[in-house]
Amino acid sequence: MRKEEKDFLKKVEKLVYEQMKDKHVNCDTVCESLGITNQNLRRKILAITGQTGGKYLLTIRLDYAKELLSTGKYSIGQVALKCGYDDANNFSRTFKRETGQKPTEYAANNKR
Repeated sequence: MRKEEKDFLKKVEKLVYEQMKDKHVNCDTVCESLGITNQNLRRKILAITGQTGGKYLLTIRLDYAKELLSTGKYSIGQVALKCGYDDANNFSRTFKRETGQKPTEYAANNKR
């Protein structure tokens, strides 16, 4: 991966982390912040990562959720909120669909 690609992904990741606090994580808000079109964002992310834009943003959110869950310091509801989800049930369904484990199972199996 080239330096400019790494830098671009770091910018996207930073924006996603900022937006998780406001619960507005989606490609449109990332595009606005970067000053590029939705199509260009999706095309660039796909070219660099092999993932769609939405899937890449979800990956960032779930990786953060995994970090939080492995600490054992937060409830599932708190992790959901910190990752930009309004609804812990929606978060849990998404987490299970994407990882194959319920958040509680992941937390129990991956404590630091």
